[in-house]
Amino acid sequence: MDIVFDRISEGHVIKNLTLVDDATHEAIAIVPESTMGGLYLIQVLKQLVTTRGIPRTIRSDNGKEFTSV
Repeated sequence: MDIVFDRISEGHVIKNLTLVDDATHEAIAIVPESTMGGLYLIQVLKQLVTTRGIPRTIRSDNGKEFTSV
C-alpha cells in the first residue's frame, strides 16, 4: 500500500492510492483522488475486504502520507 503523487496539466495534485499483492504483483486497486483522508482510506480498505477477503498482512510505505497529527 502506497500513495503516489502526480500533477495534472492545470497544476492540481492528484493522490493515487495503490494497493499491490506482493505475492502475485497484481494491482488490486489504484484509487485517484484530489484529497484523501484516513476515513476515506478505511472505506476503500473495507470495500476491498468484502470483495477479496481479509489479508494476512498489510505492508505500507513509511512515508509521511500515512502519519497522523
